[in-house]
Amino acid sequence: MNLVLTCPFWLESIAKKEIELLWLPIIHSQDKQITTEYSEKNLAKLNLWSRVGNKVYIELARKDKIDSFDKLFDFVKSIKWSDFILEENPIIVNATSHYSKLESIPDIQKIWKKAIVESIKSWFLREDDKYPSIFVEIVLLKDTCQILIDTTGEALHKRWYRKQSLEAPLRENLAAWLVLLSSWRFRENFYDIFCWSWTIVIEAALIAKNIAPWINRTFAFEKFKFIDKEIIKQEREIAKSKILNKSYSIFWSDIDPEAIKIASNNAEIAWVWDIIKFELRDYEDFLETPIAWTLVSNPPYGIRLKDENLEEIYKNLAIIFSKNKELKWWVITNFQFWDLLKINYKKRKLYNWQELCYLYLKSSNN
Repeated sequence: MNLVLTCPFWLESIAKKEIELLWLPIIHSQDKQITTEYSEKNLAKLNLWSRVGNKVYIELARKDKIDSFDKLFDFVKSIKWSDFILEENPIIVNATSHYSKLESIPDIQKIWKKAIVESIKSWFLREDDKYPSIFVEIVLLKDTCQILIDTTGEALHKRWYRKQSLEAPLRENLAAWLVLLSSWRFRENFYDIFCWSWTIVIEAALIAKNIAPWINRTFAFEKFKFIDKEIIKQEREIAKSKILNKSYSIFWSDIDPEAIKIASNNAEIAWVWDIIKFELRDYEDFLETPIAWTLVSNPPYGIRLKDENLEEIYKNLAIIFSKNKELKWWVITNFQFWDLLKINYKKRKLYNWQELCYLYLKSSNN
């Protein structure tokens, strides 16, 4: 068995670094997933500490050349399912297939159910609230088949501190990725001048204080019969002992009082309200106020400000960047403002939820 951490496309390199920082080996890497070594301790650590991941799975088995339903049936049946599920556990199976000969999702699911009934004669499909559901993923990619068990439950990007949100929020794991990608040095100033993307500064504060992003929730695996429940308790206590109580210069501003209120409430829930400086302030103030070090932001781009002059916002943003030579900046938006930037920059495509965006960052040649 192995562990598989899934993540959005483009975030794999940071996901690999997360795994390596936990002193876990990289066994396999492909688009949207990283495979590492299984142990109950590793399972708990990865769920607690991954900032950019979506879910953690146990990979029960992987096999190449699964190009017929007979081979799929034999492969699924070969797994000793009784080691992982009780007869009473409802099992929910999801299947995906890309570039494989087996394309019909309903047929893949039907074969899986037939195989597991053969494997556990007394097991049958049921819905019973008394017993936790086990979510199984069958992933076919170029005729390679993976059988995965979801250990996370609700996706990791849905952080525990998001009690309130505004329209079109930035995904938490994408915000964490931006902060980690910026290589912000904690002794230096950190800015977000559009508070609507309040997720960025909360994630920055969690990283600076070394707070595990999922220190305050339960996971699906805590109800599995084959997992020692003491492991997650021990790892939570270890995570709490690693929290740093230091001061940082994190500046957060927006012109919307409601955004400031919601942001500060969520920061308090996240245990980081004391290290973020909240300001009711227009971004245009920074046209005259010099700033340095690191800025990471998700400016409005049409979803929030339907009637505003977005081009003017981005013209001013380009001026702020050009005037502040010591400022390192990363901006995610779907507004195409590269013609407005009169300085060297780099650009790459990515997705926030299902929306195509661009990450603009300061070139080292500036």
